[in-house]
Amino acid sequence: MRLEDVCTRDVCIAYRDQALAAAAQAMLDSHVGALIVVEHDDARRPVGILTDRDIVRGQLAHAADLFCLTVGDVMTPQPLSLASELSLVAAIDKLKERDVRRAPVLDRSGALIGMVTLDDLLPAVARQLSELADLMGLQARRDGREPSQANPVQPHAQSHPGPIGIT
Repeated sequence: MRLEDVCTRDVCIAYRDQALAAAAQAMLDSHVGALIVVEHDDARRPVGILTDRDIVRGQLAHAADLFCLTVGDVMTPQPLSLASELSLVAAIDKLKERDVRRAPVLDRSGALIGMVTLDDLLPAVARQLSELADLMGLQARRDGREPSQANPVQPHAQSHPGPIGIT
């Protein structure tokens, strides 16, 4: 399964010069926690990401009112962008490397096609694990074993001889 199979295609965008209050309202109205920031002349190339956390941290850092700031003042520039052809495991690795929960997804030409979040990845990985468990059960039944006996847990051998007594 590839990232393009699980990403959210309906992406909400914002512009660098947009009022922060308007972007926050758009997030509220759309029930999303992030907006992809693009330029007016090229809405297909992400230049930043604006998260609810960016808004709070930026407002505090600037000691300014929400209505006095722009998206560009508080956004995270140069967000991690992921190729749509990535496997789920590779995408998870990249998110982990950058310590982020979401990222824009780009097609081969570098154009924005969606956004992926941990909320998108978790159910997809869970489905894959469930399919793997089903396969193990089928193989166990084919071999005449109960699925629970397919891979019995062996007790760990003691890695050291035990406590050493000093007399």
